[in-house]
Amino acid sequence: MTNSIWSKGQALIGTSYGRFPDGSDGTQTLTPSPVASNQTILHGPLVINEVMANALDDGMDWFELYNSGTNNISLADYQIIDESDDIEPASLPDIVLAPNETIVIYATDVDPGTYYVPFKLGKNDELSLLLNDETVDYIDWDNSDVPAGFSYGLSHGLSYTSSTNDSNDQTNQRSWDKDMLTPSKDSTNELASAFNAEVVHDLSFNISTANWQDILANPLDEEYHETSITFNGVTLDSVAIRTKGNSSLSSVAQSNSDRYSFKIDINEYVDGQKFFGLKKFTLQNSYNDPSYMREAIAYDLLAEMGVATPEHAYVNVYVNGELFGLYLMVEAVDGEFIENNFSNANGDLYKPDGVGSDLQWINANIGSYSDINLQSNEDTTDNGAFINFVEKLSDGSTDVIDVDGLLRYMSVSVALSNLDSYHGSLAHNYYIYEQDGTFSLLPWDFNESFGTFAMGCEGVDIRELYIDEPTTSALSTRPLIANVFADQANLTKYHDYLWQLIEGPLSSDVFSTRVANIADLIQTHVANDPSAFYGTALFEQNLSSTVGQFFGLTEFINYRVDNMTKQLLGELPSAGDGSGFCGNTNGTGGPGTPGGPGTPPGG
Repeated sequence: MTNSIWSKGQALIGTSYGRFPDGSDGTQTLTPSPVASNQTILHGPLVINEVMANALDDGMDWFELYNSGTNNISLADYQIIDESDDIEPASLPDIVLAPNETIVIYATDVDPGTYYVPFKLGKNDELSLLLNDETVDYIDWDNSDVPAGFSYGLSHGLSYTSSTNDSNDQTNQRSWDKDMLTPSKDSTNELASAFNAEVVHDLSFNISTANWQDILANPLDEEYHETSITFNGVTLDSVAIRTKGNSSLSSVAQSNSDRYSFKIDINEYVDGQKFFGLKKFTLQNSYNDPSYMREAIAYDLLAEMGVATPEHAYVNVYVNGELFGLYLMVEAVDGEFIENNFSNANGDLYKPDGVGSDLQWINANIGSYSDINLQSNEDTTDNGAFINFVEKLSDGSTDVIDVDGLLRYMSVSVALSNLDSYHGSLAHNYYIYEQDGTFSLLPWDFNESFGTFAMGCEGVDIRELYIDEPTTSALSTRPLIANVFADQANLTKYHDYLWQLIEGPLSSDVFSTRVANIADLIQTHVANDPSAFYGTALFEQNLSSTVGQFFGLTEFINYRVDNMTKQLLGELPSAGDGSGFCGNTNGTGGPGTPGGPGTPPGG
């Protein structure tokens, strides 16, 4: 064993648990391999695939078994036991389960006339599958995993892949992951997600008047208060809510509005509690966005380009029964996000914002990088990987960078002139995640994309942002980008990604259709939004035309695509003298020309 912490279900009989691949920080269930390279192992062959422990209308509990192997399995050879009750193991039906087949077995103390075991499942419970008195599979859950009408089980369906040495292959690892499901007897498991891009759900908070008034009266404190939440028929008590944000928070606090963004922590008060698989999420208030769409579209584009991206969906937020506003609900970038997007979930996660966030070398003392904001492994990491990262960056290295991920991220961020980011003046609104010494750039907070954020670029037309020097200050001050862009092969690949956007999701008809579809979804809700910053008329106008300092969405993309195309073809400069886009003062139609943010095309 190479890790001191593992769960019962990760080290079953006939398996081991340790690092994969050898030397990695990542840990997985393995095939026992003393004095040999570690190998992952197929989950099974007989698997507890799904459990229903809280059926609606007092329905019967049940669990589903799946044969993930290649041979027939005689269920009569197996037993199952409810570990939380002092009862004897129950025998399984005397039938044969063929490869890739499932069987549903009811858990009830009354004969239902079909396959069953004589016990019920609890809302906090555990099941063990036994073969020759040894545990060959195991599943446990708590109350928040099985709200009424939802099941729980393997969260990536019935498709399993044999073990592999490819550390980037997540299929086998994920075959052990479990989460809240939409009940799916005898069919592929369906993850119960809070995020449905085609529906505007209601999210309700029931919070004491004292707690709510304290939040609104003292927003800059960003202090958690207790509330309950209800969403899609699920209610959780003892959830934490607080305001969030930087300049947007202070700006709203200084205004007459109470329309703050909020951070929701599901297990602040109840350890281990989850909400549709989430431990945290945020509610984004569409600050500086009359269209309500900038962040949603940006995340969609990032996901389509293969970047690990937070899930998101629109919700009507209610507080104590009254509609408060239309918000974008966004998945937090936290441990759950990392587990869902990376094969190794044991690395260090940071959210830099301030001293050290430009990732320039200061010294080998982690305390000198005071604002890198470690988000994981707080009690165990020595931050050595980060120190090595910034030191390598100072030497011009790309060995510590997820280069392809960076190129994909930058293609979208640059296409949207998103300077409220790492490559902007504040070098913030991003996460970096370390996986075995390699760091990936992760997106966050795109509400001021589409050329909205102008700090450090006042008087410059951000729609003409250089694609190869897309920084507010000198390119060298952003070594994560500078090192990668210094390699012509990387730049060529990045240009290919820009062409992929230009000829695909950013092409005029495709992008206009995207905007129109989102508008159809949210228009009525925008009109009913009692706390809206801008209102229906400006919402409709900003879909295509400039509102104050905010470019119209289709107007911006049409202009930006034309500009990027000319840069890619060499008809306009794609870089300056190294001082950054906003630091350059020459170039045809480039920085220094009239027409800053919010100026209509040709203005």
